[in-house]
Amino acid sequence: MPPVFKVRESATPTLDPLPPAPDGASSGSLQSMQAPLGSALTWKVKSSDAITSRMTVNYGAKPVFARFDGLGAAALSRFSTDPSDFSQTVSQVNADPSVGAQTVYKVALTIKLSDGISVKVNLESKGNSLALQVNSSARMSAADRAALARLANGFQNAIDGMGNAVQPDFDGLLQYDPSLVSSIDLQATTQANGALVQKQTFHADRTTRSFSADGPDGQVNISVDLRQQAIMGNAQRRKAGLDAYLKQFQEAGARGHANGATLATFTAAFQQLTYQPSSETSVSSLPINLSDDDHALLSALPDFNASMTDTPTSPNPMRPGERDTFSYQVSQQTLVGGRDQANRAISQHRHAHLEASFHEPLTASPLALDDTRASQNYYFKHVSEDRVSDTRISYQNGLMIGATADEHVSRSTQVLKYVMGILTEDSTTPESSDTRRDLLTQPRLG
Repeated sequence: MPPVFKVRESATPTLDPLPPAPDGASSGSLQSMQAPLGSALTWKVKSSDAITSRMTVNYGAKPVFARFDGLGAAALSRFSTDPSDFSQTVSQVNADPSVGAQTVYKVALTIKLSDGISVKVNLESKGNSLALQVNSSARMSAADRAALARLANGFQNAIDGMGNAVQPDFDGLLQYDPSLVSSIDLQATTQANGALVQKQTFHADRTTRSFSADGPDGQVNISVDLRQQAIMGNAQRRKAGLDAYLKQFQEAGARGHANGATLATFTAAFQQLTYQPSSETSVSSLPINLSDDDHALLSALPDFNASMTDTPTSPNPMRPGERDTFSYQVSQQTLVGGRDQANRAISQHRHAHLEASFHEPLTASPLALDDTRASQNYYFKHVSEDRVSDTRISYQNGLMIGATADEHVSRSTQVLKYVMGILTEDSTTPESSDTRRDLLTQPRLG
């Protein structure tokens, strides 16, 4: 299966809107375009079109999880010249059905257009076949088709990010035209021997964005609320707020010994889903908007709920009940109210909770736990932490009369120390702090 929560080391190259057909496509001889296989190929529809040509080459030359190379971009860019549905399958003649059933990788894209039309793209790759279907619920206008074609590279980058690595890449899909596209849903699943082992989903519309990933290494869930456009600041404010959150995530990951790849997926997805492409301050449809000073005191990002959880492991065979775990939840909620613009009141509540347990060596030597007493020299730690912050801003007759930021942090750390397998220490350290800042005197960003 594709690596789960593994950081991609290099960016995916940009694909041409419509991948060119391999050499020989115009001759109509598909058999000559395939890499050597154990048995001959058969096609649902005999054709030399560019998509069929690419499917043939991909099937013969690539492993199961790389066969969608270029096909996502080709499926959508095709709408720039051809409005019809498309269906093609490449498979081996007389293949053993049990081989194909072992691993199945699927990607499903659904785009709902503003005029009610639904467009679906489905790709399936397994040991003995490769399939692609494209269909729309009704005849599309030229503007609809152009909007779909413009998403071709974004779709391909999303496929590559979900299938070949774990750092998601939804930037291109998020550049959809909201006047023509109402929502986008993308799902990638992996099955092994009939059982679902990995699932990733992405959703975007005018009011929400979400991403979830559930696989062998852990889970990631992020939901972003775009309904309050007024709380989102300009690019400078948003970057400052995003950097602060990313720093918070990295620090929590370090304290709790998070799986590095899962954390990378979480932070990358969070960054993309909270991103707004406009360089201008967002303006709300409500009668109350926020000023640049307001945004400077808030995160300048949309509200969200997010979590990541590592799959527990038991690295010590002598004490399998000591499990390494990591769970992190973080959220933001903003309320904007008041009688009118000049007498507005704003509150932003942020909460983060960390729960983690892990093993650490007593010395600088790497930890190598096994079933011998000589290996049983280690700390087993459990960390539980809550961080809550509340920012409140109030105006009277157009003047900011109050701005405060309260933060409460509570943490409990339990440490078990083992020497030659014998418990020599069991201590719990509670910590708590409360701070309040008067933001009226705080310098604003320029």
